[in-house]
Amino acid sequence: MGKGLDIDVLRTFQAVTRFGRFKDAAAYVHRSPSAVTAQIQKLEATLGQQLLVRSNHAVELTLAGQQLLTETTRFLMAHDRLLAKLTPQRITGRVRLGVPDGYAESFMSEFLPAVAADNPALELDVVVRSSTELLALFARQQLDLAIAVSREHPGPGLRLRSTLPCWAAAPGFRHDPELPVNVALQLSGCPYREAGVAALKEHGIRYRILLESANAHAVLACVRSGVAVGIVDALDVARDGSLICPAGLERVTLPAHHVYVLTDTSHHAAQHLRGMVTSTFL
Repeated sequence: MGKGLDIDVLRTFQAVTRFGRFKDAAAYVHRSPSAVTAQIQKLEATLGQQLLVRSNHAVELTLAGQQLLTETTRFLMAHDRLLAKLTPQRITGRVRLGVPDGYAESFMSEFLPAVAADNPALELDVVVRSSTELLALFARQQLDLAIAVSREHPGPGLRLRSTLPCWAAAPGFRHDPELPVNVALQLSGCPYREAGVAALKEHGIRYRILLESANAHAVLACVRSGVAVGIVDALDVARDGSLICPAGLERVTLPAHHVYVLTDTSHHAAQHLRGMVTSTFL
């Protein structure tokens, strides 16, 4: 009988090449660094070729390693697609999911119960951050699946829908034109904040940040209290009768943004989960 390739070993090899460090790959595949080293040595012995050149800082692929990575990615994707067809009702493994703070409450109340009920063996780690932080975490391969709001297309992201941010205030909000307008904003990293500040400066409108918070609900509570204006999705303003467009800011329009989902294409469970994420936003 000819030599066979162990799928778990191939996944470990893929993790090492993805993270560039045995220690990080070991944490990802839930093995010890010594076990990962043993798996790579076993793979190299099976193929009779050196696949990785290891240094104190990272690993590099040999020519044979580059070829194996290309073929392994194709093989594992085909394997996982077949497995998904045969067992479509279950997702297993670990998925690190990033969600913007502004969408966390509604998204989690609809998404998490359905995922947990249908996939009890799935290990889902959820991170709530600003969109800018989530894009950075995904770029550093610290997330397998991320939802982010951005004005510009973030490279590999799939656009789910568009959003139109606008200024909002409580009906009782009053502003003295001789004074800076009070604004409530999320922390730096929120794309709406960046767009709003830029628009105020462009129109020469003086402003004072009365409240800034990483929590979107704290910002919205400040706006609803009537002491400041904030930035809200136009659809939310239309649905929420407690918010209006504040007088004097009608001409300070904000550019359209888009909601994207970014997925590690080599991660079967993340790809499967992306379909559920997409249906939640459509």
